[in-house]
Amino acid sequence: METAYLPDDLIDVVPQLKILYLATPKAASSRIRSNLAAMIGNDTVSGWRSDQNWKVHNRKASNLQAPRHGVLQFYRMATSPEALRFTFVRNPYTRLLSCWADQYRDRPLVPGYGRVEVYLAYRERADPALPVGPDKSLSFADFVAFACTTSTWRIDKHWQRQSDIIDLPGVAFDLVGKTETFAQDFEPVLDHVGASDEMRRAAMPPLHTSSRRRLADYFTPELADTIYRAYERDFDQFGYPRALPE
Repeated sequence: METAYLPDDLIDVVPQLKILYLATPKAASSRIRSNLAAMIGNDTVSGWRSDQNWKVHNRKASNLQAPRHGVLQFYRMATSPEALRFTFVRNPYTRLLSCWADQYRDRPLVPGYGRVEVYLAYRERADPALPVGPDKSLSFADFVAFACTTSTWRIDKHWQRQSDIIDLPGVAFDLVGKTETFAQDFEPVLDHVGASDEMRRAAMPPLHTSSRRRLADYFTPELADTIYRAYERDFDQFGYPRALPE
């Protein structure tokens, strides 16, 4: 099956900072890209608004390079002992909840929105009993069923297994941070670039788009078990417990 994403979408090559960053979707990638852009003099942090989030992921707006912008620079950042290669991951439970809340909650299941179109393209193959139509939207339970069935199909980077995304031949990551401990885990990046006190103060925590309601309000034991079985490799590889976060 064709991949749903390309390295140029997710990899930022920042030779000015001697950094290679892999932007794992729904794992603080917007905030990290905002900070990297600011570090090279393109301030996308001050006055940041969620409705302008697209600017962070637009290379003309952020000035962050993709591998295709310079293969030699990419190779250097991927192999140099002086470069920092890093990514961030997120607990699979909250990552899926955030994806649903941000991309699917209350959206009619008709063409016109990218994530919904992905769902419509693969719904019948995944489970023809899943809802469809202008008067329907995906409940969290329906989204979990769809995402878990397709989690290894590479149809969308927002719910693809993170362990698959960061498996890049020839790239060994020096840092795999966690969204849950962002402030602590982003410190090595700030240290690497010799960040000033002002830059450190400007480094934002990740934005959580999922509801402020308790996780237990969304997850039944059956839903949690379905997610764990589909994303078990992520839980194991990144050291997340099977129990729901508090």
